[in-house]
Amino acid sequence: MEDCPHCGWPRSEVYEVLSRHLTSEGVVSYTRCACGELEVRVQPFAPGAVVGTAGTAGTADPPEPGR
Repeated sequence: MEDCPHCGWPRSEVYEVLSRHLTSEGVVSYTRCACGELEVRVQPFAPGAVVGTAGTAGTADPPEPGR
């Protein structure tokens, strides 16, 4: 990414995230530069490997039958 055309702040360093939303295309972020310029960024979903899971599967004893 290039720098902000107004102040030169690197766009790779987000100054302030105003909001972030999940969409069918990916994650849309509304950000503000150090100079106040607003920007809409889209990070598309990409296929990838699952690197971890959340939950307690396998960490507790299974429930007894009938409970």
